Amino acid sequence: MRICARDHGRPGRSVTAGLAGRLADLVGAANVIEGAVERAYYAHDIAGPAAHEARLVVRPSSVEEAAACIAALTGAGCALTVRGGGHSYTGGYGPTRAGAAILDLSGLDRIVAANETDGWITVEAGCTWSTLYDALAASRRRTPFFGPLSGIVSTVGGAASQNAAFFGSARHGPMSANVLGLDVATADGTIMRLGTVDGRDFARDFGPDAVGLFLGDGGALGVKLRVTMRSIPALAALRFASFAFESFRSVIDTQIALAGLDDIADSYGFDSGAHENMRRAGFTIGEQAAAMGDVARAGGGLVRGLTTAFKTAARGRRALTDIHNSLHLVIESTSEAAAETACAAVAACAEDRGGAAIPDTIPRFTRAKPFRPLKSLLGPDGERWLPLHGLLPPSRAKAAADAARRRLSESESEMARHGVRVTWLTTQVADRLLLEPQFFWPDALTPFHLRAVTPAQKERFANRAPNERGRALVHELRAALAWVLAEHGAIHYQIGTYYSYLRRIDPGQRAILEAVKRALDPERLINPGVLGL
Repeated sequence: MRICARDHGRPGRSVTAGLAGRLADLVGAANVIEGAVERAYYAHDIAGPAAHEARLVVRPSSVEEAAACIAALTGAGCALTVRGGGHSYTGGYGPTRAGAAILDLSGLDRIVAANETDGWITVEAGCTWSTLYDALAASRRRTPFFGPLSGIVSTVGGAASQNAAFFGSARHGPMSANVLGLDVATADGTIMRLGTVDGRDFARDFGPDAVGLFLGDGGALGVKLRVTMRSIPALAALRFASFAFESFRSVIDTQIALAGLDDIADSYGFDSGAHENMRRAGFTIGEQAAAMGDVARAGGGLVRGLTTAFKTAARGRRALTDIHNSLHLVIESTSEAAAETACAAVAACAEDRGGAAIPDTIPRFTRAKPFRPLKSLLGPDGERWLPLHGLLPPSRAKAAADAARRRLSESESEMARHGVRVTWLTTQVADRLLLEPQFFWPDALTPFHLRAVTPAQKERFANRAPNERGRALVHELRAALAWVLAEHGAIHYQIGTYYSYLRRIDPGQRAILEAVKRALDPERLINPGVLGL
């Protein structure tokens, strides 16, 4: 039920003040944010400013407070968007309407319950992947997919809404394949429990899958407040492998060929531009020492080859200049013998496609401490970073990558004139391949960057001059690549308000989604515009 009457008319100052007061009664005045500086910050994501600044930002600290805030906002006729870790680059939480509010769920960060015997764990939506990973590590467990690279700030609820992949995805697929249940608030604040009804925390396969309908919806169908995921024991044997390739196409070829090998948990590739970024960014002596300490503390298979890894780190910046393209793999097996067999199969497959074994420093260090403070929001010289991506079946991945690279080559001279560069990341997600072109260009930092980058980056680059033409070129080329990937049948995570969705799906599927939206959010006040709904 709604907890307040609707405010009629356009949202003016008195209406806003009245709503802010009601929200303050629910969450405390300190958690209702109306200052211009804060609202400007919340209106930006990685890609830039939203169409509108928020009317206000509200930060509940419990599931019950969040549901009450939703009811208060919609009861006042106020649209709202939902923010988790804040690292969207597709307009996932930026207001698309004047007078909208932002619901910041970062205060919902608790681990609610866990059952090791049945293999599940329930967390609140604002729990970060880093928090979840550390909590499970004490009992040598983890979720099968255990987060994106930004997991030190990105949240479990955000991944449920946007979908996500990286750690563990080569074997276990994306976020959507690992969720068992959800608690979702509708527009009137009602909390729905989705999953198996009585023993809901162990399965999704009892009748129609209501959970799946809300995964990857960008929050357009409801606000996720709790998420239940599978949990698994850590496997006994851990191995790492890295290979250098002359061509980027060979990296993709090898990832496709290895997709059927169950023991591969992580599989990701870099092109020469990414290697140049790593070389130029480098590691400080302190960072090298910390990384080695992380490997030593992690123990197990991570320690194997530690001396070689240390020597590699010491000469890493020089070695990276000799690598054009690379593939990095993490192998998880039930026994040492199985791990060795998998390593041999991986090496043979890579060598057949022109790969040469290189020290496995990158995957070893990455797994030792998966979630580190983010330096990747800026390039090595303070350039802004903005990616896009497409998930493709093996039969289309190489053609899509080739077409996208050809399109970029057409603008090569203009890119050089404005300092625009593109690097590539590839990630295996079960039997599919995620292609991620990443743009870098010199430009002024936004309010988002000034909060999110490291202190050292802020000190060096905070006064960067604007590069409006370079920025416009990046957005033009990013849209062009999104179109190229779509032509090859790519689908997307983190659809937000950027990627086309409704126009690309079957009319029957569209009718179902629109009917659900009407039933749960009849006035279209929850994340309006996301998915096109």
